[in-house]
Amino acid sequence: MDAEQKILDAALKVFANDGYTGATTRRIAEEANVAEVTLFRKFQSKENLLKEVLIKNRAEISELDNLFRIDKDVDIETDLCILGKNIVKDLKDKKKDSKHRMFMFMLFEEGRRRPEVGEILTSVFQMYITRLSEYFELQIKNKKMRNINPRSAALTFVSYFVYTSLLRGVVDDCFLGNGDEEIERFIDIFTNGILKAEDTQVRRGNGNNY
Repeated sequence: MDAEQKILDAALKVFANDGYTGATTRRIAEEANVAEVTLFRKFQSKENLLKEVLIKNRAEISELDNLFRIDKDVDIETDLCILGKNIVKDLKDKKKDSKHRMFMFMLFEEGRRRPEVGEILTSVFQMYITRLSEYFELQIKNKKMRNINPRSAALTFVSYFVYTSLLRGVVDDCFLGNGDEEIERFIDIFTNGILKAEDTQVRRGNGNNY
């Protein structure tokens, strides 16, 4: 492994553990087992190093794009259940240890203060939202879904998987339940709602079609 890759891997670990503010170039260089001057020669600053780590991880996350090639001919509930399980599986494959998850926590916090971090996070999640919005728009057009805001539906769906992915490894897994079973329960609630069928009809009859 070359020095640049060693520094990037070390930076990911140190940023995840210490946050951006707490991380120091000296600590990152020690973790990478290189001289601090080598770090500065390759990246010039801690800010540039964070940007490079973000770019690398954004490229890896963007590979999830192929998960959105879902079969538009099967029923929506089956489609979304398969999609949800594929997302969870892929996230687990890419995040076998907790440092990626903690790094994501750090990014959410830093995104509040650093516009460049917020922009990269936005571009990643926009990919999810756009693809799923297009799917919901098609289902609405084909009259398989009621006329709702497809972007809001996509945001709700994606938020569940992002949130539970961040929680895994931080809270007891028993709290989140069995993976596949919990996904199926979520899909059931997402597609059928929480109201009884007769109550839903009454609300729609009163003009409360949200």
